[in-house]
Amino acid sequence: MKRIKKLIHNCPYLAALLILWLFMTVVGLLLIIYRDYGKMKWGDLVSNPLFAVVWEVEKQNNASNFMGAENVMARLPEQTAGAADKGLVLLSAAIGEQAGVPVEKELAREEEAHEAEEEKAEEEAVVVGETVFVEYPPVKTDSIYYEDVGKTALTTEYPYTLVDEDYFKDAAFLGDSRTIGISDYAGLDADFYCENGMTIYKLLGEKGVTWQKTGEKVNMCEVLQQKRYGKIYIMLGMNELGYGNTEYFREHYQALLEQIREWQPQAIIFLMANLHVSEEKNNLETEFNNININAKNAAAASLADGVNVFYLDSNPYFTDENGLLKSELTFDGVHLYANNYAEWKNFLMEHGIVREPEGESGESGEE
Repeated sequence: MKRIKKLIHNCPYLAALLILWLFMTVVGLLLIIYRDYGKMKWGDLVSNPLFAVVWEVEKQNNASNFMGAENVMARLPEQTAGAADKGLVLLSAAIGEQAGVPVEKELAREEEAHEAEEEKAEEEAVVVGETVFVEYPPVKTDSIYYEDVGKTALTTEYPYTLVDEDYFKDAAFLGDSRTIGISDYAGLDADFYCENGMTIYKLLGEKGVTWQKTGEKVNMCEVLQQKRYGKIYIMLGMNELGYGNTEYFREHYQALLEQIREWQPQAIIFLMANLHVSEEKNNLETEFNNININAKNAAAASLADGVNVFYLDSNPYFTDENGLLKSELTFDGVHLYANNYAEWKNFLMEHGIVREPEGESGESGEE
């Protein structure tokens, strides 16, 4: 014992080591006792997600790599969701470049996946067309059937596709005598349901409509529920000029359109403007004039949503600078000569809308 005291006296460093050893021994014994009989569970500490993350980094890198500090998002196991907000914990970890590689790769993959989803959403986003109305000073009218609305509707703006004649094989045309002209002279292979004097008030009536392919009357309610069309063209309004006012016309046109949309939800619907009449037929003393026709066309155009319903105005192809049907194109001031329907056909082919089919083919026929 005296020898030990002498050594300690002569060597203070040895004394410090002995004191440190004694301190660590006592602390170790206390920790062991606390572990076995106290409240702390070492297993809980080891299984803690934070410990697991740090331990994983420690296995990959030695202590010398822990230089600098940066915030890292670490995704923890789902069992810690309640305590760690669904497994996402912001760690302030002093990790080096190598330790950050797995995390950076995961974040890069997530970023790429997010960008891919955004690009796909943009590609699948529906393009919405816009129907533009050009205003002008209205003329005062005293008619009970119409008033000058002071605006002209233009063809719905949309990225149309130039199509060929096959495009119309799954199309149906509904209309009056000028639609018959398209059927007779445009050379389109489509279903035409039209006849002289047809109106929006009679189209779905019990008397039926003439199917130009057979010349027989058909019930349009049954046709539109039994056949499946990809496109439906409607041109009505001329024979309604002296029947009710413009608002009455619009309400019934809207009801007709909604019914057709219910029966043909897959179809793209084109509302075709009525052609203006010539100067000889433009009678401002009656309801049969271009102001009234323009009012009905504007009412129809207001129903176009630019997604499933579009407004097509072919008047610029056939009218002069005053909006009158060119006299050299018509034999009665209302209907076109047969050879002029080729221009109308070209107009329709320049305004096709082609979309990827949903489910079954859009060919017309029995369901």
